[in-house]
Amino acid sequence: MNEPLCLIDTDVLSYILKRREPFYQRSRDYLARYERFTISCLTYYECLRGYKAVNAIRRLQVFHELLQITDVLYLEQSILEKSAEIYSVLKPKGELPGEFDLIIGATALTHNMSIVTNNILHYQTIQGYFPLHITDWKRPHDKDEPRNME
Repeated sequence: MNEPLCLIDTDVLSYILKRREPFYQRSRDYLARYERFTISCLTYYECLRGYKAVNAIRRLQVFHELLQITDVLYLEQSILEKSAEIYSVLKPKGELPGEFDLIIGATALTHNMSIVTNNILHYQTIQGYFPLHITDWKRPHDKDEPRNME
């Protein structure tokens, strides 16, 4: 399998933290190759706020442990520029994804990474106009191809 470098979306990171299959095994396979995960600072925020809001102390602890092997990509000018470009293309067409998904998608594009998500539809609007790769970890490895509409 020749899996690309991936940006893990919030939903998939949550499944990994819960050891939900097939995401957990795919994450282990990914770590065997790349040694570290990569997430957006927005994914970091979404997980952190969710666990703190319900006082999920054990989940918060597991999340912080996972961060030891996770790189967090913070917002920088190039990501903000790409986000604004995506917004300017999709807004007139009435096809805007959620604000966080738009920025996470822009982060993946800026860093030339595939987005690993279970929310494929959230990112397909971006993919319709930009070369965003989407990887689906629900699919078996032998059928796994990053989705690309270049």
